[in-house]
Amino acid sequence: MMGLFDAIREKAAELVSGATEKVGELTGTDPADAAQNLGDTAQGYADEASGVGQNLAGTATDSVQNVTDAATDTPLGNYVDPRDGQ
Repeated sequence: MMGLFDAIREKAAELVSGATEKVGELTGTDPADAAQNLGDTAQGYADEASGVGQNLAGTATDSVQNVTDAATDTPLGNYVDPRDGQ
């Protein structure tokens, strides 16, 4: 019974290998090289997205700090402390 499964596995490997060669012939590129290039491109996009996310987080943190600073600053002008009872 295992002989049948081995034969099927070998035939599948032959078909995949043949298909890979045909793709390479038709496109003029080695599918392994194309896969590597695609992986490199995807990694580049991931790195860029990470950088954008970090910049966005930094901007949000700065904005929150600015709002916090503005809220805690003493107002100028005719400031009346509501705790004065006036």
